[in-house]
Amino acid sequence: MILYLNDKSEIHDVNSTEDLSLTPVYVDENNELFPFKGMSDEGICCYKVTVVDGIIIMFTPYVDSNVIPHIDQLGKHVQTVIPYMETKTAYIDDTEATFKGVPNGALTVYFDNPYTVERDADRVTVKFEPLEEVTTITISII
Repeated sequence: MILYLNDKSEIHDVNSTEDLSLTPVYVDENNELFPFKGMSDEGICCYKVTVVDGIIIMFTPYVDSNVIPHIDQLGKHVQTVIPYMETKTAYIDDTEATFKGVPNGALTVYFDNPYTVERDADRVTVKFEPLEEVTTITISII
C-alpha cells in the first residue's frame, strides 16, 4: 500500500494521488501489526503516521478538513436511518448498564458478551456476567 503524506506526516491519499506535494510512503499492509486492516481510505486519511522500513511504528488520529464533509454526510445518514442510539462504557466487574429515556421501537443491542435485556417503560437494562475488561455497550431503536 502507498500512503501519501504531507510535511506533517498526515495521510492525505491512499494508493494514488494527483497532489505532487505529497510524499509517497510504501507500507506493508500484510504485516501483522498493520493498524488499518479493514478500514476505508477515508478512515485511513484520518491518521498521522511514523513509518520505518515500511512498517507503521506509530499512528495518531487527526481529522483532515477534506474529510469533514464526508463524515458529516455519514452522520446525517446514520441519524436518518437510526433515530435513537446511545452508548455507555461498562467497567471491570460491572454486571449491568441502564439506559434511561429510551423511546419505543425495535431495540438492537451491540455488545460482544452474552447478555439479557430488561425493559421497563423508557428504561432499558442490559445485564451480563462481571466484566474482565472495559468495553462499550450501544443500543439503538429503529
